[in-house]
Amino acid sequence: MRSIVAIIAVLAASLQAQAADLAKLYPATLDFFEGQPTREWTCTKDDVWALKSFVYEFDDKLKIELGPSNVVCGVHDKNVVWAALIPDKPGTVTAGDRSSLVASIWMRFNPSHLGALFPEATVIGNGAQGMIVWGKRICAWKINSGWQAGNLPVIPKKSSLVFDIDTPQGERHYFMVDTDKGTLDHVDAFNNRALPALVSFEPEQSLRAFDTVWDAFDREYAKFIIRPDVDWNECRERYRAAAANAKSTYEAGAAIGALLTELRDLHIFVKVGNEFVPGYNRPRPLNASWQALPRLIGGLTDTKQDISWGRTDDAIGYINVYALNRREVPSVFDDVLEQLAETWGLVIDLRFNGGGDELLGREIAGRFLDHKRTYSMSQYRSGPKHDELGPKYERAFEPRGPWLWEAPVVVLWGQRTMSSAESFALMFAQCPNVTTMGDRTAGASANPRRIELEGGIVVNLPRWLDLDHNGNSIEDVGVEPQIKVEAKPEEFTPASDPVLEKALEHLRKVPEAQRKTRN
Repeated sequence: MRSIVAIIAVLAASLQAQAADLAKLYPATLDFFEGQPTREWTCTKDDVWALKSFVYEFDDKLKIELGPSNVVCGVHDKNVVWAALIPDKPGTVTAGDRSSLVASIWMRFNPSHLGALFPEATVIGNGAQGMIVWGKRICAWKINSGWQAGNLPVIPKKSSLVFDIDTPQGERHYFMVDTDKGTLDHVDAFNNRALPALVSFEPEQSLRAFDTVWDAFDREYAKFIIRPDVDWNECRERYRAAAANAKSTYEAGAAIGALLTELRDLHIFVKVGNEFVPGYNRPRPLNASWQALPRLIGGLTDTKQDISWGRTDDAIGYINVYALNRREVPSVFDDVLEQLAETWGLVIDLRFNGGGDELLGREIAGRFLDHKRTYSMSQYRSGPKHDELGPKYERAFEPRGPWLWEAPVVVLWGQRTMSSAESFALMFAQCPNVTTMGDRTAGASANPRRIELEGGIVVNLPRWLDLDHNGNSIEDVGVEPQIKVEAKPEEFTPASDPVLEKALEHLRKVPEAQRKTRN
């Protein structure tokens, strides 16, 4: 009897030793404020925690009770910016007089609440590493439901807690707690957007899909030449086992996604049905403030066709080309340019532009070009070896339009300027009278094709190596502006945009006697 008691005591002491104080491991240093930047996040094996239980009560309005669970945390600079809670067995949620089972919970809260939500006594230690896949899946599906911008989290107010609950029956219950007001809101807008049910997939189907993707990249992917550290054969062996163990289309997609993450390519994606499998990402801070634009320009008109524009009181024009998706963009740009013809300087803003159709960019940039010029080159695979690339194909653009804009132009870009928008940036860099300013672009181009696999799995395969007009690769390094504006993310507020301010300051240095308009 004594030996049994001793063993129990040892086990209890061991469990206590493994307990973790999450509030100390993730000290809260971030808080809500108006105009705050979005937060890039990471999630590693050290951000998964096993819980004895989870209990949350809000007055008599809401009660959540779970047994043993895992919580997966998204982390920015040691602050937990989201959490996905997955119980071993369904728990319960009671709101008023209605109760439901709980399959998972997506949680958003101020980082300062972490210790209260997950007390040290309930945290056993690190959880199962395999839970990262499911935590990221929940994040990818639900991040756009609130306290976010561009599918990246922002810090909620301290009074706000979100419990976004999926049930085993495929229902979704979205609860918002406001502790200051003492209110609980059930948001019906997400009722029909529950996490999709898993679709069964046989191991041989999963392996067939995996091998198809591996072979396609092995034959066609041109960027192996800038990834000498990637052993593609070793990657196949390492991740194929996960594909062999997949029991659903999502798990098969996740295995393919894990393989492709090794290539560190922002243009690669894996989609399973309506779900994007989380893949490779890297921080790309936005060097702009959308809220500050009207204050600095004096009001903006949004055409709802990928362009907004305005003019300052001292006759500087401003055109924000925030996408290259609509065929009408060049004609809309022409119309705006006509309305700005009497301005003596122009700012063109590409900082919000994530890409689209490069050919549309050619038409726009042609309004500022004096003669045909090469702006980019591209190479494709030409043989079975990873370093076998074909000739460098030049990409050029030509002058277009009834008249040439000859007044000074400042073109702004940054790390959110990506893909075809980077080609757009390279075009402007070839235009006379253009000064480029901001931060480097993303350094990510593709010219992709889609691989469609059984089970509704789709993979995006980038095919070219994109180069500048001198033949240098822009992948990873991006396109540098002539004038780099160093500014921290927190400097961009609803009242301040250091990059745009610098552009306006640059143009205003032109002596008034030299300020000429088309007319």
